[in-house]
This record gives sequence, C-alpha cells and structure tokens, in this order.
Amino acid sequence: MDVRDLLEMRTHGDTMFHLQVYEVVLTRGPYQQTVNLHWHAETEFVLVTEGTVRFRVGHQTFDVPAGQAVLVNSEELHSMIAPNNAPSVCQAIVFDLELLCSCGYDRIQHQFIQPLIDKRRRFPTRIEVKWPFEQRIVEQLYEIVRLYGTKVTGYELFIKACLYQVIAELVTHDMLLGDCSSQHLDDERSARLKRVLTYIEEHLGERLRLEDLSAQAHMSEGHFCRFFKEMTQQKPMQYINERRVDLAARLLQDPRRSITSVAMELGFHDVSYFIKVFRAHKNCTPLAYRKRLLQHTSNDST
Repeated sequence: MDVRDLLEMRTHGDTMFHLQVYEVVLTRGPYQQTVNLHWHAETEFVLVTEGTVRFRVGHQTFDVPAGQAVLVNSEELHSMIAPNNAPSVCQAIVFDLELLCSCGYDRIQHQFIQPLIDKRRRFPTRIEVKWPFEQRIVEQLYEIVRLYGTKVTGYELFIKACLYQVIAELVTHDMLLGDCSSQHLDDERSARLKRVLTYIEEHLGERLRLEDLSAQAHMSEGHFCRFFKEMTQQKPMQYINERRVDLAARLLQDPRRSITSVAMELGFHDVSYFIKVFRAHKNCTPLAYRKRLLQHTSNDST
C-alpha cells in the first residue's frame, strides 16, 4: 500500500512558487473527497467556504462553520470530514514557509519567519472570527483563493503579500504560539501515532493484529486501544476498515477490477463482509458505487 496517503510526498505548486490551492468537497456523494489523518512538511491554511467541516488537528476534534479557518502547522496530523449529510466544502492553501524567506537574511526572516520554519513558534489552530483582526485574516485567505483561481499577471506577488499580512496580524495580536512542555508531549504522542498509521498503511492488505499495532507504539494492548481512540476518535479496527474502504473506492474506478479481487487485495477474505463494511461507510454497495462513478464519468465527458 502507498504510505504517501499519510505522509504527502507530492509537490504543492512548483519549485519556483511552492504553493497550491485545492478545493476540497467533503459532501457525501459522487464528488466526495476523503481527507484521512495525514501530515506533510508544508503549512496548510484551510478556509471553510460552505457548510461545516469537522477537523482533527493533533489531539483536537472540532467543527468549523463557513467563514472560519484552520491553520495547520508543518508535520501536524490532521484530517477533515463532513459531519453530516449537509454541504461541506473548503479551500486548502498548502505552501512551504520558505516561500516567505527573504533573499538576504534580514530582520523579517530572523524575527518572524525563521522561528516558524524552525518550529520555535507555531500558528494557532483556529481562526474563529471573534475579533476584527481575525476577520481580516479570513479576508486575506479568501483573496488568496481568488487570486490563485484567476492567476492574473503578478498573482504570485499579491498572494505572498497576503501571507505576510496574515502573519503580521498574528504577530501584532500575539497569536503565534511558543514552545512549551505540553507541545512536546503532543509531538511525542503524534510521533507514536504516525508510526502506527504508517504500519497500518504498509500492511493494509494483510491481517492486522492488535498486538502488532500496540508494539509499534511501544504500549500494552489496553493502553494502546485507549490511546488510539483518544487520538483518532475511532477504535483501531474502525480506522482500518475505513482506510480499506477508501482505497477500495479508488480501485473500483477501474472497471476491469472485479469486486471480489478488490476485496481480497484489501484483506477481506469474505466478500459479503466487505460489502457490509463498504455499505456502512459509503451508504451503498460496491457495485452501486461503481455504477455511480461510471455514470458520473460518462456525464462529465458529454
């Protein structure tokens, strides 16, 4: 299985302008995108544009309505889901902080940018628009999304200016977080969970035993189950089945793959059980899901 789903290895933007904006549709249906727990080296600013999005960032889980934002630090575990059947859409701005480095090492980089790169300072998780400066931050994020969509001449300059404006607002209002012992504990717990998630991804098509998972976290089985539930809001097997179903949904895009072969590849040796688990996560059978996909593809091509 491809661990890159967890640790994103793709380049966002290009080497000359390391930033990309993604529309993420979490609303259940043929356009739904899944954003499971993962992490990446880049920073990510997420602007909720429609409905409500349920975020998991580090050990926190919270719902964010349209018009608010979430700031995800480099290497921070995070996920996004639709909390219900209502519309749930956001715009993810993913960028390398080194994009904001100065040509020469100056006061701006020394005081404000380098501490973020070195993780001596961190972005706050939520922008809830309780204060005027938070509204200004959200407006800058909307402007980045607009600029990236139009790509007018010089849009890179305007986007970079918007990012500086966001950081300036956070600095001015003392919103950047410093180093603390509780953060070190969160980082250590996240590192343990990352080892477990990576192990699951590498062995997704095999039998995954609780004793093997707990060994990855260096915990007893009982302690590990409590730890995993606290960190992911799911029991280990619930998470594993969700990952298997998400991958199955991708494999079903290939009409040459039989449903039985997909089930077997993902560790389901009982096809009936695979169908039951798939229906629980996708609200339809694998066959119905494939038909919907093919119909959607056919409509797009006409």
